[in-house]
Amino acid sequence: MNTPKDDNPPDHNNDRGSGNSKPPKTYNIQIDKKHYDVDNPTPMGRDLLLLAEKNPPERFQIFQRLPGGSLEEVKLEATVDLQNPNVERFVTLPLDQTEGEMPEVPLKRDFQLSESDMETLDGLGLRWETIRDGMVAAVVIRNYPVPLGYNHAAVDIHLRIPTAYPEAQLDMVYVSPALARADGRGIGALSMTPFAGSEWQQWSRHRSPANPWRRGIDDIATHLALVNHWFVREFATTG
Repeated sequence: MNTPKDDNPPDHNNDRGSGNSKPPKTYNIQIDKKHYDVDNPTPMGRDLLLLAEKNPPERFQIFQRLPGGSLEEVKLEATVDLQNPNVERFVTLPLDQTEGEMPEVPLKRDFQLSESDMETLDGLGLRWETIRDGMVAAVVIRNYPVPLGYNHAAVDIHLRIPTAYPEAQLDMVYVSPALARADGRGIGALSMTPFAGSEWQQWSRHRSPANPWRRGIDDIATHLALVNHWFVREFATTG
């Protein structure tokens, strides 16, 4: 049976100028906890950094957060396919390295450390400072790497140095910017406290009676090992 013809077929050309045309498809992505709508399905790493106002992009890295929480770097001129439903979350990391075009801010040395502590800090390959703020003296380590699973790949940390150190123990660790779990689960025993003009996240973690401060043995090196353990244990204990 023949299908009757419509004597007045729709004019598709006229539809183009009507309000019925579909808007361009956008892709919602997250960079450093902030959401953006992107209409380019295959942006470059450079595009994503500029979108997140990381200028100049050459001084930053950007990583795609893969399913499971691992990170994969997106090079400046490499593209990512936002049409893949798994591509939606990214994290940036500032680069300390410069090529001389921009002078580095002088490091503060408000108080002296022992030779062994300075050797430990120099061995990290990171910028570090000793800063006094009122009655508080602290070693500040810049861009300290943290394990996968947090909202930042690296943060500044500081360790507060008591007057009687190394006889007196080091305790806790202070983080800026504040860390959170990427999976949204809470972290216990955290609070915010000011130091040197910024707010720092205090991790209230302490040695147990079975693991006391050992005079003549423990120092910044062993305390940093304990700090790393705290960051890793957060995921081991809450799974």
